[in-house]
Amino acid sequence: MGKASRHFDLRLLQILLFVTALSVGASGQIAGGLTETTRTDFGGNGYITGTVYYPSGTPVNYRMRLLLSSLTGGEVIATTDDSGKFVFSKLAIGTYTLAVEGEKDFEAVSQQVEIMRRGDVQNVNIRLTDRGRKADKAKAVNVENVKVPQNALDSYEAAVALSAKGDPKGAIVKLNLAIEQFPEFMLAHTELAAQYLRLNEFSKADESLKVALKLRPDAYEPLITRATLLFRTNRLDESEQYCRQALKARENSAVAYFYLGRIFQSTNRFEAAETQFRNAIKYGGPQMREAHRMLANMYIRLEDFKKALVELEAYLKLYPDAPDAEQLNGVARELRRLTAQK
Repeated sequence: MGKASRHFDLRLLQILLFVTALSVGASGQIAGGLTETTRTDFGGNGYITGTVYYPSGTPVNYRMRLLLSSLTGGEVIATTDDSGKFVFSKLAIGTYTLAVEGEKDFEAVSQQVEIMRRGDVQNVNIRLTDRGRKADKAKAVNVENVKVPQNALDSYEAAVALSAKGDPKGAIVKLNLAIEQFPEFMLAHTELAAQYLRLNEFSKADESLKVALKLRPDAYEPLITRATLLFRTNRLDESEQYCRQALKARENSAVAYFYLGRIFQSTNRFEAAETQFRNAIKYGGPQMREAHRMLANMYIRLEDFKKALVELEAYLKLYPDAPDAEQLNGVARELRRLTAQK
């Protein structure tokens, strides 16, 4: 195999590890830079775009399964990208149901979306709820909010309810009311930032996080949320600083370790990236399956095909029904071939 051909093969393997179902073009611009889209072939030219968020308000950082269904067109399964974003294209006018289900750690959630005209673009954001942890979460919030007046708490809870229904703009109204009623309400400022992140309004999100961190400089929630925001806006040095501060607040934060791995991988600090991805897997378990995929990609870049194969197989074991499983099994076969040649 010639050098140029070998380089092409390696690059192709890297691309396949990141891409689920591709149709790169206008849809990438619609989704704010996302270059992955799932073609539904429902006979139209509409789009549904959006982001899936953890209960904390930060975008999910692994490929989460999504189901889009229509009474007349059947159903399509896809995943988010590693920033929680998704795009469905080629949608005809009609009513669709978008659902997240089958997740071990989160409650199933679904909502209806209307494509009302040709070329319509609907943005839908999904906020997950911890499975079986509602009581523990409420208890933690009550401890944090012990000095918060009841009217401000009521406004905050109303905002959380609106967020769960997919209404970030309504949640923002209620959160601003909660902050007006109690300006030192740190969790309300953090939640407000999360809602702005859902709308990709980064500057407003950052302003809210700065207020939250002024109130509680050592609070985990605003620290990790700002780390995520800074990564998404390519401010990697600052993101690294906030990841490290988040780890001081919560030393077993798998999310912080994962983003440190992403930062180091983006800046070609591969040994450091490997360590952080390993930590993410250690503390996050199956939820951090995307770290295995990132490691596989990194090892391909380093031409360590044996390690790449181990990580890819670990990912497929955790996610055997991944929408791009067929492609990934093809990558695994190619890695076995390359391993045998060495």
